[in-house]
Amino acid sequence: MYTRDMEPKLAVCGHTLPSLEETAAFACELRGHAAIDLSLVPNDLASVVPRTEKLRALCSDADLEIRYHLPLGYREIGHADPAEAGLALEWMLDAVSQVALAGGTMLTLHAGLPSDASRERVAATGERLRDVVAHGADLGVAVCLENLRWGLTSDPMAFMDLIAASGAAVTLDLGHAASSDFAAHGFGAEEFARLVSPLVRNAHVYEREVERHFAPIDLTALAPALDVLLQAPRCDWWVVELHEAADAWRTRAMLAEFLDTAPVRLAV
Repeated sequence: MYTRDMEPKLAVCGHTLPSLEETAAFACELRGHAAIDLSLVPNDLASVVPRTEKLRALCSDADLEIRYHLPLGYREIGHADPAEAGLALEWMLDAVSQVALAGGTMLTLHAGLPSDASRERVAATGERLRDVVAHGADLGVAVCLENLRWGLTSDPMAFMDLIAASGAAVTLDLGHAASSDFAAHGFGAEEFARLVSPLVRNAHVYEREVERHFAPIDLTALAPALDVLLQAPRCDWWVVELHEAADAWRTRAMLAEFLDTAPVRLAV
């Protein structure tokens, strides 16, 4: 249950601001810590090591934590062509290795399976993801699977089946969960948060996605899901996943106020 000593960190996206210097300054500005969610460069995975070193130097006076995100679309571990899926597996294994070399302990990735993927294709994807999770465990990197707005991982039950098959932890994208076809039929961000609560490690916090991510005007729509996440036993990382700096500043300020005013619940 939520207590002040396990308050989630409010993380800055590495791609919100145009430079590492501006990202570091933004991250260090609030709440006594610096939290950065850094995306890897898909075709230059090794660049994460010098980029991480630079951020650490820029935030040398802060309590800095960096977690990592592997962008969707460069390679697909759920590809229908086994050869392409195999290349994606090798790419993801390399991503885990590079995160470990950078001193990281958390990597979020995706499986862009279509909703009509065959059982065999889904099972093969789960097996490949299990290899990635195992590689991460060997190197001290927790691998998390993110739900998408579309496709098989937008389906809450199918998503949980893939989590069970792979052994991955969960990164819950609230905007995806609020904007999927399942949300339109009553299974939105709050319901998704309840479903994944025992396994969720990270949350991507914004209101909705329609071609781009939209910032909340206020937290009315997000609050029910955030309340659930406050009670999730291991979700200690809320990423303000917005692409406009002004939106990110305003949203992070609202989340900080939300945390300051949230009822403290006794741990049980």
